[in-house]
Amino acid sequence: MKIAYISYEYPPDTAVGGIATYVQQVSRMMLERGHTVEVFCASTHRTVTEVVDGIKVNRVLCTDREIFHYVILPFFEAANEAGKFDLMESPEFSGDGLSIKRNFMHIPLVVRLHIPWFLVDIINNHYLTYLQKCRFIISGIVRGKLYRRFWKPRNTKTDPDYLTTMLAEQIHTPSISLGDIVARKWRIDRNQILNIPNLFAPGVELLNIPPATSTNTITYIGRLEVRKGLVKLAAALAIVLKEKPFIKVKFVGGIQKSPVKGLDMKEYLLEKLKDYRDNLEFTLVPAHQIAEVYANTDICVFPSIWENFPYSCLEAMSAARGIVASREGGMKDMLEDCDGGLLIDPSNHNGIAKALIRLIDDPGLRIQLGENARKKVVTAYNNERIGVLLEENYSKLI
Repeated sequence: MKIAYISYEYPPDTAVGGIATYVQQVSRMMLERGHTVEVFCASTHRTVTEVVDGIKVNRVLCTDREIFHYVILPFFEAANEAGKFDLMESPEFSGDGLSIKRNFMHIPLVVRLHIPWFLVDIINNHYLTYLQKCRFIISGIVRGKLYRRFWKPRNTKTDPDYLTTMLAEQIHTPSISLGDIVARKWRIDRNQILNIPNLFAPGVELLNIPPATSTNTITYIGRLEVRKGLVKLAAALAIVLKEKPFIKVKFVGGIQKSPVKGLDMKEYLLEKLKDYRDNLEFTLVPAHQIAEVYANTDICVFPSIWENFPYSCLEAMSAARGIVASREGGMKDMLEDCDGGLLIDPSNHNGIAKALIRLIDDPGLRIQLGENARKKVVTAYNNERIGVLLEENYSKLI
């Protein structure tokens, strides 16, 4: 097969999230399985076509994600003229493949769900109260302006996520939860959304970390933002640190806004945990050093309000860490059937605290859960298993 992967995100120029990781891994896997692969992506600083690890990568200078699907079209047209593609794959997010599909309706499109913007809006406005909405509207009236109510549902007639997905011959979802949500919201037959997990091939530096560490450290890895559940995590950590003052807590990730105006999330956490500031550490770590972070922690916590199929959790599973994770979204798929971690309600800070304390008090349980999680990763998400699934379903379109 000759496959085109269309994605604004692709390493290293636009390695901004999980989409970039997925596209890089899937394109390499399909190349190794004997297929011809070409990537169409954005760059923050260059326009270039290059061959990287045997994959032809077309990068277009574009810093505005909303127009990427327009500006990448000429590159696809030229590449398809040189050799016809059998199929193409795009994320639904921001409709990266929308213009290409509209101009090449005869080429089958696979849309892989990551997280549509309507769901991002819901999660980001999770803590927005009725009073805050009223104040927002009134502030516009006072200024003589009619501000767009940012919490209102997106119009499907103009939503590129929806429009791209509706053009797809196949829709894939990594997590059961995301497939259910999209099917309900966009009124798609759930049977038409195929459950195909993301592949994940952990490096030996993660697999070689001993399960039985004793660092007295809890680590959160990911962007420091509201939708990752850090509001409730702060309340939970106040309970944990009061009862276990010897515990250290490390936050690894970029800092975003908090729900309090004028405070970023680091400042918010420091304020909420001001009695325990000496227990806290905030850092950024390059990808090639991330294994050191896992090796120097006992417990990883991922309390997201909702999360699709986070690579940080897959990394923690590979490192055989004790995991406390949200039951809302794909981490339930990852951990529940293998008894690989403790699943929590992300809206219940007492439940998060109880789960963390349980793993602190019972290292035997923590180690067993970590070993179970590691076994799940290497058997369920490897290249062979996911590669066969993709080939079987891609082939149906050709």
